[in-house]
Amino acid sequence: MRVRVAEHAVLYWDDGRLVWDDYLHQQQFALTEDSSRVLWWFGEWRELRSIERFDAALVPIAERLLEAGLLIAEGSDRHERQNELKNRWGVWGPPAAYYHFATRARSGSRILTAGEDKARTREKVGASPAPPPFKPTAGRPLIALRKQRPSDAGWPHPRLMDALWRRRSTRAYLDKPVALDDLAGILTAAGGIIAFRDDPEFGHNVFKASPSAGARDPIEIYLYAGNVEGGLEPAIYHFSPSAHGVTRMGDAPSPERLVSALGGQAWLAAAPVLLIYTAMIERSQWRYEAARAYRDISLGLGHVSQTVLLTATAMGLGAVFATAVRDEELEELVGCDHMSEIVLGVTALGHPRGPTPSIPDDTVL
Repeated sequence: MRVRVAEHAVLYWDDGRLVWDDYLHQQQFALTEDSSRVLWWFGEWRELRSIERFDAALVPIAERLLEAGLLIAEGSDRHERQNELKNRWGVWGPPAAYYHFATRARSGSRILTAGEDKARTREKVGASPAPPPFKPTAGRPLIALRKQRPSDAGWPHPRLMDALWRRRSTRAYLDKPVALDDLAGILTAAGGIIAFRDDPEFGHNVFKASPSAGARDPIEIYLYAGNVEGGLEPAIYHFSPSAHGVTRMGDAPSPERLVSALGGQAWLAAAPVLLIYTAMIERSQWRYEAARAYRDISLGLGHVSQTVLLTATAMGLGAVFATAVRDEELEELVGCDHMSEIVLGVTALGHPRGPTPSIPDDTVL
């Protein structure tokens, strides 16, 4: 059996120890001098017992490293998984892959509730004050600006200010369905196609209401329709901008499965509608080969999310964006391949219960 060092890991020093961080499986190991020697030996494909030529005492160490996944066997499931990672993320290299998979919330990941976070924050405040919310002017001369809500009178496209000023995060909803036409309007604003352009140099480009780096638009929108009025049964759907419609991807999950996928947030699962955002990374990789382009996906999500929040507010609906979810379980829910299509976050939609609901203690942060 030939083995080699696994490539989905980074090394760093921690309090005098060399740590092996397997970001794909989210496991960390402190390396000893002997285990480091074994890893150096298997920097290329070699038979497992070939380490005997170097030092026979290292054979059991090599076997333990293989069992732990620091070494991988040729043709094994771990080897295939590593090749898939390299094929999907190789353009951006280890930096983007490390950040993404090391922060990917897997099934059963521990997520703090709002109550737990409040308690922890109280302890922090008691130990040291929070950093200032504004950067100081450093004694430089200040030119005062008029401090009031901008007036949109005379603007070519007025009334934006009303939606901006009225937007609030809504975490409690009435037991009232969302109209299908309203939902269609939100999806149109969030991901609908506004224009096509055939560029002689860059090919076919699609333009939407929210900006996207290089007009690559990697964001995909899935929909959990829990309570929609107008012909949409409770189920999981995918929004198709090109066909301008939704495709049913699966049945509505059980309440327990939905709450778990949403990080244990029962209030979020109770929303009539959930928009689940993913990103097809190859769209951005095709245009931008630097790992920094991973940031563009997060920025693009921010643009789309704000479009949804403002559109919902203008309609009189309540909405809130959440990222404290279990990626792995949401991937299974919508049926996406987590190597090429990554989960980003969720927006809840519904009719608000009260003007500005407080944050429930079971809210996950």
